[in-house]
Amino acid sequence: MSRNMRPLFFMVLLILESAFLPGETVAPFVMPQARFSGMGGIHAALGDDFYSLFTNPASFVGIKNQFSVSELTVSMYGPVFEILDLAVNKGSLKDLDLSAGIDVGGPLSLGWVGRGLGLGIFNRFTGNASVDSGISLDISGEIFFVGGYSFRVLEREKHVLDAGLLGKGFFRNTLDLQPSLVFDGSMFDNAASFKTILGLGLDFGLKYTYGGNFTAALACFDAFSPALVTAYASYDDFRNGNALGPGYYGTIDPRLGLGFSYRVSIPFLDRYISKFLILTDYRDFLDLFSVIPRNPILNISIGLELVVLEKFSLRAGIADALPAAGFGIDLSFMKLDCSIYGRERGLDPGIDSVYAVDVGLLFRY
Repeated sequence: MSRNMRPLFFMVLLILESAFLPGETVAPFVMPQARFSGMGGIHAALGDDFYSLFTNPASFVGIKNQFSVSELTVSMYGPVFEILDLAVNKGSLKDLDLSAGIDVGGPLSLGWVGRGLGLGIFNRFTGNASVDSGISLDISGEIFFVGGYSFRVLEREKHVLDAGLLGKGFFRNTLDLQPSLVFDGSMFDNAASFKTILGLGLDFGLKYTYGGNFTAALACFDAFSPALVTAYASYDDFRNGNALGPGYYGTIDPRLGLGFSYRVSIPFLDRYISKFLILTDYRDFLDLFSVIPRNPILNISIGLELVVLEKFSLRAGIADALPAAGFGIDLSFMKLDCSIYGRERGLDPGIDSVYAVDVGLLFRY
């Protein structure tokens, strides 16, 4: 076995072994990204900017140097306007059956990608509320560190094969609340459980490019990602160091995705069209082996991106069997991305669908 192929063999063994690790399931760290949510989610074969830290670590070797100073991306789903109306008018949620949430990435988004290396530090805040006979509110805040390396395995004429690996760590606080059913200022009086989660992880990726236009990529996220969970009865117990017991271990479920991209070239329009990409992915093959898997259709994603005059981007896609669309504007000193898309929280299409809106301000140079 050649020296360059040994890391690939190690990656495959670790993926197969870690796919069946026992333990409590812990949610992965994923930064919201308006560009990708408008084109069917992340795509393993698309790694052309700083966000390749979350798409495929094999991409680092082919990216021009890019430095991220900061970003602020806000993602909201659910009946936002109805909730704001209730808050303003101090209405009651007793008769409503709804769910809503917010996911905020940044403003900490500091890092660098290029020359085969990828480094970054991020923060994220999430909040999810659901109302049936009562209201429950889950809040989490976390910080995430990541560092990876990619290398060229093969380069012959039109054929290029890259591989990469990524190490990461995160610290997360989660708080479950049972607030008042009326927005009267006492919303957070009834705090429930509080948890801290300290996790580590490894991602692996392969990326094959033919002729500069066609790309096929394989990415395994959280191939080996254990986490230490410590539970407290309340936030006050956390501040006083009174845990419910010794910490226990959980794992982040590994995800194995396969993606393809094709860059369309239209010679007589190349003067105006800077980029035209068609992408398709199957996002998680390992889910097929779950005890209760999602419908395979939900793991298929399709995306389109059209860049005009290197400044304006138009995007469309399908993910979770629901449509998505978005646009982007490059203002040189800042990039603005907006998108609207559907999310399926059930195991089959149309069971529990919601729509979300993402807005992102990116400061990358």
